[in-house]
Amino acid sequence: MINIPKKPAPTYLVTLGIPAAILFTIFSFRRIGFNLQDFRENLANRAIVTDPLFNPKWQWAWENTADALLETVQIAILASIVGCAVALPLAFYASRATNLNKYSYFLYKSFLNLVRTIPDLFWAMLFTVAVGIGPFAGVLALIMFSLAIMGKLLSETIDSIDPGPMEAAKATGASHNQSVFTSALPQVLPNYTAYFLYIFELCIRASVILGLVGAGGVGRIIETQRIFLRFDRISPIIVIILVVVILIEQFSVWIRRRII
Repeated sequence: MINIPKKPAPTYLVTLGIPAAILFTIFSFRRIGFNLQDFRENLANRAIVTDPLFNPKWQWAWENTADALLETVQIAILASIVGCAVALPLAFYASRATNLNKYSYFLYKSFLNLVRTIPDLFWAMLFTVAVGIGPFAGVLALIMFSLAIMGKLLSETIDSIDPGPMEAAKATGASHNQSVFTSALPQVLPNYTAYFLYIFELCIRASVILGLVGAGGVGRIIETQRIFLRFDRISPIIVIILVVVILIEQFSVWIRRRII
């Protein structure tokens, strides 16, 4: 195999690019009102956060966050299962390899793009207004979150499948839907399982954030303590969440290595 050397970038691009980047950075700082003087003057206020943050109340955290943390995990599990289940058929309709109707393909692809465009925090705000404050709103928001991610990842995986098995199935007299079910679906199932575990990890993290807007879970406790500047209670909660996320991540990595 012959290695073809890559052409180096033209010198004038480097010469012009670096000063342009510096000037644009300075321009951006000025436009957003970044001021080092204000930063220095208000630096003393960091003691309001840092002093209690490094003086954690572990006993309080253990006694008051266990139920909320369990609720967070339950929200993530339920949202991951429902969202990924709904995304499975939608992904096949949003793939050119399995949807031969270009109008239908455009419709489903546009729907997934629309769902993915709206942030999960905004979904939570919508659902807390629609169904009220609580974990149900968090589940609905994360269902849309899971649906968007799984739909994109799986549809792109379906686009790259081997078309040979589908063509062979059609040659034996199978319909298009039958060939998709018997030939395309088995090719993407390992990836689908791996994506599900990845999305479950993301939902654990996202459910904490959604709790800040009243969507249930441990984020609700964090927001309550933040209002009263009780950062000594927030820091142990953050550590507990970190440990839970690491354990779940390691478990999902262990499973993914045996699937793919």
